[in-house]
Amino acid sequence: MKKLLLLFTITFLLSSCEKDYYLIPANEVPRWLKDRISHDEKIIQSDPQSGLDVAAWIRYKYEGDYYFEHRNGLSSLGPEQYDFDGNKYQPEDIFEYMENRCCKRFVWKGPNYIDY
Repeated sequence: MKKLLLLFTITFLLSSCEKDYYLIPANEVPRWLKDRISHDEKIIQSDPQSGLDVAAWIRYKYEGDYYFEHRNGLSSLGPEQYDFDGNKYQPEDIFEYMENRCCKRFVWKGPNYIDY
């Protein structure tokens, strides 16, 4: 019984120490985006002045599909959109897309991201 309790305690401690990088369930984040976020976090760690610390990834739903937007407050360009497979998405009518997308959910925020 003591061994079981010890095993349970160790398992609990190890699982509670795992950093939760995502603001939505990890199984809803595509592999390409996990890789990109991991890469960006390494850059932030090695170069805090990179500007990625003020970026975020946001998921929207549009016409029944999920799209991901990368926002960076330092960029003069609008957010870049990607489909679930990681392909750059350029809607035919960006205004229609912006008006009709819904269900905003942050996937990841840089440590200094400010929502605008």
